[in-house]
Amino acid sequence: MWMYIICSGIWIGFILHWITSSIPKRRIFEIYAGCSISICLTLLIFGLFGWYQKAISQVLQVIGSVLICITIALALITFVTFRSKGKPKKGIEETTVLIEGTIFGVIRHPLYLGFALWGIGQILVIQTVVSTILGIVAIFCSWMASRKEDEFNIKKFGDSYREYMKKAPMWNVFKRLRK
Repeated sequence: MWMYIICSGIWIGFILHWITSSIPKRRIFEIYAGCSISICLTLLIFGLFGWYQKAISQVLQVIGSVLICITIALALITFVTFRSKGKPKKGIEETTVLIEGTIFGVIRHPLYLGFALWGIGQILVIQTVVSTILGIVAIFCSWMASRKEDEFNIKKFGDSYREYMKKAPMWNVFKRLRK
């Protein structure tokens, strides 16, 4: 019962926060981002309340745990870069300059790639049908949030962002590292 109450609180909190505090032009992006984060946190709560015990393969659980750790690293690097190089107006994500270095020189949306990896990690750790469905939805929402963020950044930064898009892939780390 507590699991459902906590998950409901997460969903209500994130959806209300992102919808009410977002810039009206970015509401679709915020809904996708909020759903992705909420689903990942919901899976985390489900795991904490015992779903991990039903897993079939411990090897997959270890791989999933590594992906979740990568997510944490990507989030930390992203937020530090936003703060130090993005010259935000308010909060962390409202950057005023286009960031092309650090992790953003490799991929355009490290935070949303992280949430997609978190979804995959949770699928591998929990290993249930429900976690698989929720994880896939989280991955889709992260991908859509990345696409909507590209649209917003094209409007915000113009041709310089279009040039940046040619240099840095949305999520394909290996494509950029090959170059």
